[in-house]
Amino acid sequence: MWSAAFPFKVDRLGFRDSILRTHVVYDQGMEGYRLDGATFIEGLPGIGMVSKVAIAHVLGVVRAKRVCRLYSPEFPTSAFVSDGKIVLNFADIYAVEHPSPTLVMYGTSQPSSSYGQYEFCSRVIECVKEMGAVRVFTIGGLGGRESITPRREVYCSSTNKSALQKYVKLIDGQVYSGQIVGAAGILMNLAGMAGMENMGMLIEVSETTPDYYACRRAVQVLDRLANLGIGEVTVDQVISVSSKTIARLEY
Repeated sequence: MWSAAFPFKVDRLGFRDSILRTHVVYDQGMEGYRLDGATFIEGLPGIGMVSKVAIAHVLGVVRAKRVCRLYSPEFPTSAFVSDGKIVLNFADIYAVEHPSPTLVMYGTSQPSSSYGQYEFCSRVIECVKEMGAVRVFTIGGLGGRESITPRREVYCSSTNKSALQKYVKLIDGQVYSGQIVGAAGILMNLAGMAGMENMGMLIEVSETTPDYYACRRAVQVLDRLANLGIGEVTVDQVISVSSKTIARLEY
């Protein structure tokens, strides 16, 4: 049987209370959940679908439990329908307790306005810091390059120079100069303002979407940064695992 609580309060005029604020719905028994010292990883759709597919693969191979679901009134108005069931756009936060404490965000969309991006990302940082996160990693795709390497280079930035130097060396990345659009950049900046270590990573992508070679590279760097115990993966494995996981998470 399908059942879902409508995420927004409705008054007698039909308007939502706090209409401009992201609403957080905790899973049963998960309100107040903490995972001290956790790493937080963002996984929202973007260029090349790198982050979303990589996070789907991660959630397909590690043991994770959902903590909460976030709904933003600034998410696009489209909804997903699967086998007759309609699903609003959402972003979920999952907890991975072993082998290393990690909070993982998987979502179907990003907010569609500048205000929505900042409000949503502020709420996310607020939530994960309350849960015990001390560092934030974001992933995105970097398109428009004349040539790309077979292994897909990773271009990194941070609000903290010492953190950047430490993590760039760990993943054999390069320091980035340029622009970052959307949640990947905003989450990193807000994390820095909250006193959390952070690094944003843009991975070279081809004109193919999803770029599964870039997605595989993303899985590799996230595994190393968060100590997830995933090990080496092939492109075929990423395609198979992520596809099955996305179908499960978005049903």
